[in-house]
Amino acid sequence: MRDILAIDLATTTGWCRGRVGDATPSFGTARFLGRKELHDGNAAFAAALKWITEAIANNPPDMVIMESLLPPAAMINQTSRAVRDRLAGLHGVIRAAARRRGIGEISDVGVGDVRQHFIGTRSLKRDEAKKAVIDQCLLLDWRINNDNEADACAIWSFAVSLIDPKQALRVSPLFNRKLRAVSWP
Repeated sequence: MRDILAIDLATTTGWCRGRVGDATPSFGTARFLGRKELHDGNAAFAAALKWITEAIANNPPDMVIMESLLPPAAMINQTSRAVRDRLAGLHGVIRAAARRRGIGEISDVGVGDVRQHFIGTRSLKRDEAKKAVIDQCLLLDWRINNDNEADACAIWSFAVSLIDPKQALRVSPLFNRKLRAVSWP
């Protein structure tokens, strides 16, 4: 089955990797900026390039999927231009490295679509949605360490479900007994 690398991309990045049909994917966190480089986009790009190159060097996935960039207007008064530009640059770095390694499918997905799939709603506020995604991962016995890993796992689940729609049943309380005790929003 197809091997998917899902990425919740930021200066602290969550990643999730597994094959379609896997019950539990691998996941982790990568940090592209330390305290010294907090405002150095070039350092973040170099660290991201090193990370992705190593992650896909010996065993490239069949697909890389990332959370889409928000349009600039969506973040007015919530983030700086430098942060938006750095995030766009990180996307470019990941896409270029994956393409150069010969990965045929490189795509992105909107956070609302992922949340609709994974937690059954796209209307929760950011903090509530992040908690719901974490809770869903834990109910699936995915022992994530933070919201970055949880978001990457949700992206992975979304991608897996596109390839094999039966896999979407795994995150539905209707078809997964573990999830029945907790109702979706």
